[in-house]
Formats: sequence, C-alpha cells, structure tokens
Amino acid sequence: MAKNDIDHRAIEKHVKAINKAYERAFAKYPVTMPPILGKGFTTAYGITGVGIEQDPQMVRFLIWLGEKPIGYRGDQGEYSEETGVPPEEVSVLAEALERDGLIDIHRTLGEGQFCQISADGRVELRRLAQLRGEPAARHRYVTDAFLRWLYATAHDQQPADPAPFLETEASYFAGATLSDTEVRYALARLVHSGLVEEATTDPRTFAITIDGIDCVLSGATVSDYLNRTRPGDYYSITGTNVVAGSQGKVEQHNHNNTFDPAAMREFAEMVKQFAPTFGMEPAQQAELIHDAEVLCDEASSETPQPGRVRAAFDAVMNGLTQIGAASAGLGATIQHGNQALNAVFGG
Repeated sequence: MAKNDIDHRAIEKHVKAINKAYERAFAKYPVTMPPILGKGFTTAYGITGVGIEQDPQMVRFLIWLGEKPIGYRGDQGEYSEETGVPPEEVSVLAEALERDGLIDIHRTLGEGQFCQISADGRVELRRLAQLRGEPAARHRYVTDAFLRWLYATAHDQQPADPAPFLETEASYFAGATLSDTEVRYALARLVHSGLVEEATTDPRTFAITIDGIDCVLSGATVSDYLNRTRPGDYYSITGTNVVAGSQGKVEQHNHNNTFDPAAMREFAEMVKQFAPTFGMEPAQQAELIHDAEVLCDEASSETPQPGRVRAAFDAVMNGLTQIGAASAGLGATIQHGNQALNAVFGG
C-alpha cells in the first residue's frame, strides 16, 4: 500500500529555492518604481482625489489635445510654438499627463514626441467642464487661491492691491479664468472670517492676518481651517449670554437675542421671485431656485445653525454672480443679499 504522507521537508526546500531565485532577480533587476495599483490623478496640493484643475498648464495642454480630431497625435513641438511654453516644460507636462493616464505618448526614433488624448483624458475633460460651471467649486478654489497668493505676495502683512491676482496663473481654474466679481466675494468671505483684513479703502488694499498665515501654513483649505476644532477651546452658556474662550486669548460676546436669520428668509424669497427675470438657462435657473429654497429652509428652522445658514447663503450668492447679463433687478437682489448678510452676521 503506497504511502500518502506529505514530504514537508521537500516542500520547504523547494520554497527556499524559489525565494533565493527571487532574491537573485531583485539584486540583478532592482525595482525603481513603486507598484502601480491603478491609474489615478496627481494629488497636487496634498488633496487626495483632486484632478488637474488647479494646474493651469496641464489643463491647457489637455484641452489643446482634446480639441484635436479623434485619433490625432499632437506634436509637442507644435504646442510649444503655439503657446510659447518651452519645449522642456511641455515634455514634463506630457510625462505628468501620461503618468495620470490622461494621454498616451508616442515616442519616435527622431526628436519628435507625439501625444494622443486617452479615453480617461476625455472623461477628465468632461469633469473639468462640469467644474467650470459649478459655482461652489469655483468659490472654494478662488478663496483658497487668493489667500495663498496674498501670503506669497505680502506675508509680512503689508497691504496689497488684489487686482494683480487676476493676472496670475492662480486665477485660472479648470480651464476658465475667474472674474473680478468672484474675487470680490472671496475677499468678503476671507475678511468676514478674519483671515484677511481691509487695510485701506481708497484704493482698496488688503492684508493677510495672523490667522490667515496660520491657515496657509497648515496646508488646509479655508473651509477646513475654519471648521476645525481648536484644542483647548471652551464654551460656557448661561441663559442668553454666551461666553466663548479659546487658547491663547479670551473673547467675550454677550448676545441678548438668539440667532435670528429672518433677513435671510426674506432674501431667499426675493431670489425665488425674481429668478425667472434674470435671463438664465433653465438648468441654471432651477439650480438657483433650489439653492434659495435650501436657504429658506435653513433660515426657517426651529433651531437655525449659523454655519448652515451661511453656507446656504454663499451658494445663492455664488449663483447670482454667475449670471452673465447684468440688470437692475439682479443688482438690487445682490445688494439685498449683502444687506441680509450684514443684518444677520454683522458687517
């Protein structure tokens, strides 16, 4: 009768031989690149999941390729001549886009290198187009970008004119330039949050504050920085008097009345009433009315939350600023919104 016992010693010897073979192969052909787990976008600025919308040069190059006929192979030298971007920089852009799976590079024996947009690249172009029309995404970006620019321009807290920001690469988002109105609303948010302060009014100049510097140095977005929980903060509530204290300084705010967002409700109703007169596309109008309804609901809550009301208000104002055609009704509505903001949150 044959034995069915397993020869463990032979198996162990075989495994050791395989391991030694791998060790010899690794010593002869060392791995110089990390394992690729799947194509993904460059996580620029340390934000996981962010695409290329914050890199103007990469966006422009990808859009240029996307505008070519399907199957077209764009010459890197041709792009360099058309845009004035140095050939070596175009090569780096192409390598980065290929690494992210957005283009394919066809290398020839000569000096030329030809690029072709991939299927993932066309999907990314569609995402960029959607971002360009998303007011909240644009507002978040310009707020973060302007604060970083102000820090780089005047981190010594000297007053700076905000106008030159619109002449920088940072004012380009997802394939579109930002408007002066968007910068003004970003400034209003930064000033209201205490990250920037208005230094002079004629001409208008702004200076970054210590909190603004801390925000930039932390690497966080403005929203994340403002929503953070500070260690050591404490709150003591007695009746209708609220005393707020934070580590390093103590501030006392006495409120004899509860938070009253009535002015926000009135503003939301005004937006819903006049939205059909602003000459918007049906989809844009529906989005604006939806945002106004959200603001109305938040302001009408039995226990309205200032943060939620403010976020809903910002969404409505962003929608209003995206309307291309100016009108007296639109101007009056925006002015009413600013008045509501001052009435509820203070000037």
